[in-house]
Amino acid sequence: MNNFELQFYQICDALFIHFYRLVPDPIVAFFIGTFLLAFVTVIIGEFTISIAFLANRKYVDNLNSELIKWNNLSVEAIEAGDKETYKSCNDQANEIFGKVFFLSLAYAASSLWPAPFALAWMQYRFPNLELPLPFKIPFLGDKVGYIALFILLYITAKYIFTFLKPYLPYFRKIDAMLAVYEQEQAKMKSFGDLLEKSLAEKEKKLLS
Repeated sequence: MNNFELQFYQICDALFIHFYRLVPDPIVAFFIGTFLLAFVTVIIGEFTISIAFLANRKYVDNLNSELIKWNNLSVEAIEAGDKETYKSCNDQANEIFGKVFFLSLAYAASSLWPAPFALAWMQYRFPNLELPLPFKIPFLGDKVGYIALFILLYITAKYIFTFLKPYLPYFRKIDAMLAVYEQEQAKMKSFGDLLEKSLAEKEKKLLS
């Protein structure tokens, strides 16, 4: 272990070990401490996503507008029976969708970066630790190591944080910004709309 790694672990130790000293029972303390560590990891990850989103908001706005534009043009081309225009517009829409998809993956990955550091500290502080469980869990058995426990509690913390977001001013603001994109994407036309329109026209003709 080099000096940099040792300093990193010592800093983490000074910060995180307090989570594990809230109650006297060592097993309960470990569960509580690991949950709090996972929760902090989730918050740091979510904050990272928000910073990345705000830094690239103009780019995201442009992608969203272009996706809606080319998607709607491709649907309108099919409605008009213009196959060549449809192909051209659809290719553009697919290209932009790919960019949106990979950008979403990048944002999702940016939320996970603190977890390996938390696990590295746990390896330093609790090597080879296994906790007995009151019952067997599929694929885990009746004992759990720090990695499996952290992952389970991380998922739990992520789920809880999702419900807390609307009550946290900063994250509520970010969610409101993201909701605008959902409203904008509702303007996207689909081939289902064309089918409904076609069926409505046929029904109208039958009734007339």
